[in-house]
Amino acid sequence: MLKETISIQSAIKKAINFLKEKNIESPRITSEILISHILSIPKTKLYLKLDDFISKDEFEKFWSLVVARSNNIPIQYLTQEVSFLDLKLFIKEGVFIPRPETEILAQKAISILKNMSINEDIKANENIKVGINTKARKNINLNKNIRKNNYLTSSNEKKLLVLDIGTGCGAIGLAIVNKISNCFVYATDINEKALEIAKSNAVNLNLSDRIKLLKGNLFEPLPSNLKLSFDLIISNPPYVPISKFKELQPEIREYEPENALLGGEDGLFYYREIISKSLNFLKKNGYLLLEIGYNQSEKIRKIVEDINTKPQFLSNNQKCREIKGIVQDIKSQSQPFFKNKKHEKNKRYKIIEIIKDLSEIDRVIVLKKSDKKSTLKIK
Repeated sequence: MLKETISIQSAIKKAINFLKEKNIESPRITSEILISHILSIPKTKLYLKLDDFISKDEFEKFWSLVVARSNNIPIQYLTQEVSFLDLKLFIKEGVFIPRPETEILAQKAISILKNMSINEDIKANENIKVGINTKARKNINLNKNIRKNNYLTSSNEKKLLVLDIGTGCGAIGLAIVNKISNCFVYATDINEKALEIAKSNAVNLNLSDRIKLLKGNLFEPLPSNLKLSFDLIISNPPYVPISKFKELQPEIREYEPENALLGGEDGLFYYREIISKSLNFLKKNGYLLLEIGYNQSEKIRKIVEDINTKPQFLSNNQKCREIKGIVQDIKSQSQPFFKNKKHEKNKRYKIIEIIKDLSEIDRVIVLKKSDKKSTLKIK
């Protein structure tokens, strides 16, 4: 293709013209990213080297990526790299690509967890002031928690426990543990390839001892002893309605995994599942953070309201119930019976906040497990 050397600037111009002809968005940015990748030059320093010449081999590698991009292959799959907050993550085809909007979700989680950490420190100081034997108490708690969850540090410091549902390449969970030192993340996904990539990212970032990756759908792979254990549950679930799939951009529709995109007939299937089932895994006053799609905030608010008002009861065919901690056999039951009201009431959510993205679209909903009436703040 190339008979002689060519300058970086000329190579970029050639690629821009080609990508324009193929109707590829952002041809200049795309060309600069691809040539920076081939030459291992930070994009910020590329402009200082525009007059430098590249070899025939370098140009051919660059041009092969340009052609691939013209066929709608996402640029992140071509460079095998994606930026998320302060992290550079490895990514490959077949794994969902983290979006910039999801950084809003992760940042909110980090903010909440930081406040939790501060509150834990304040409580510890107050305990010391009133003369509680903190060391003895910590040892008691340590033994209990090791038996239950095994998520304490070697220094007996209790960790905040987070669940990342549908972790993909690990972006959200790794961003959290990278910023919150006293935090441990469980991360689930049904995509084995995604979990392999997430594991690679955790190792590369020296964070593999702070995150546990589990294969399975939503909450299914979690050990039963983690119920009522999480301080925060977070997810960017699939939320594209099946009917809207054909309207997605070609690079999304043709290359990213469908099971990371489609959220059922109305796009809300996973919200119903996660919002209802999270109640069994969150601590009292724990948080649930969800990324939401365009025009979904009111629908998800309705899901929350339905869950908040729906009675919790056991069906006729269930053979036992819990009354004051005693499991009793039920041999016949003509009517459904309600659970202990206090227990059921404490499992309710309140909507704390709905956060908009830069396009003024509702993007993140923040729920808190609580027994108080819902209040709403939008920003």
